[in-house]
Amino acid sequence: MKSGKLDNLMKKAAKYCAWQERCSYDVRKKYYDQGFTSGEIEKLLTWLKTEKYIDDARFAKTYARSKFNNNQWGRQRIMMQLKARNIDAADIELALDEIKEKDYMQTIEKLAEKKWQQIKTGEIFIKKQKTAAFLVNKGFETDLAIRTVDRIERNNP
Repeated sequence: MKSGKLDNLMKKAAKYCAWQERCSYDVRKKYYDQGFTSGEIEKLLTWLKTEKYIDDARFAKTYARSKFNNNQWGRQRIMMQLKARNIDAADIELALDEIKEKDYMQTIEKLAEKKWQQIKTGEIFIKKQKTAAFLVNKGFETDLAIRTVDRIERNNP
């Protein structure tokens, strides 16, 4: 790659990464889809990491916090999304530690209570099943979802 083309690519990539937190996977995919070679992309990624434009651990923490706070996702869904972006397991674990247990429990309770009230059937089994399925789909652990739904059923006879 010519020096001018590489400089232009670096400027564009720096702007792309400065605008929003990115991980190596996102940058690699974007520029691979645009037709850049693996060698060019690896040079670019090395430069972006050296200049601190991308940091997968930082990305994972930001991603986990934002998906939990804004989308109310559970740990399982966040973990699967981070794994899909080839984030290191240790970085995923640190990212999930960003979610405070108290907040996590309050969120699942709030979501379960709201979903329970929305379901208009009189059959408790169906209500429990739909509420638990909703929570699991949001990424909460199955056993935690079931315990939460059981608690809500006892509190809402």
